[in-house]
Amino acid sequence: MPDVMTTLPGLVARVTRHPADEITADSPFTGLGRWGSLVAVRLLATVEQAYGVRLDLRHYLTIRTVGELADEIDRRLETRATPAG
Repeated sequence: MPDVMTTLPGLVARVTRHPADEITADSPFTGLGRWGSLVAVRLLATVEQAYGVRLDLRHYLTIRTVGELADEIDRRLETRATPAG
């Protein structure tokens, strides 16, 4: 699977209708235009579809930047890929 930070900006751009080339790891979600709970829910659904990772909305609301979201997705993917025991 490609690095999450390689693909996530395009997904964020599609949901927020913000230009993908302006979205970086340091981009705060509040700076991406029409940001609100409906857009957040759409982004979480998009993340789940793209990466197979489900994030709780309350936890997501503590994430401030695109890079922090990418880190959280990476952590969950690594946890899922690591065999128990």
